[in-house]
Amino acid sequence: MRMLMVVYDAAFDDEVLAALSRSGAPGFTQWRRVLGRGQASEPRMDDSVWPGYNHALVTVVEEGAGLEDTVAALSELNDRLGKKGLKAFSWPVAMVI
Repeated sequence: MRMLMVVYDAAFDDEVLAALSRSGAPGFTQWRRVLGRGQASEPRMDDSVWPGYNHALVTVVEEGAGLEDTVAALSELNDRLGKKGLKAFSWPVAMVI
């Protein structure tokens, strides 16, 4: 299994959730109003100096078709967004409880 973490501009919430749904991702956990900055982006600190904020979510998908479909859906969305406002990361995961 793989855990995918998706960090994205809060304005794209509906699009990200729709992409996950289309891909068949079984579920997710979401954090709203996430603050920070990336290597190639302006800070998003939800204040007057650095307005805006992101959302982040994690989903666990099976390796193989499940992972490929989810990554493809997120990549397609990222392309439509001009490759701005969405990043995804993955790492192996094992359920322990």
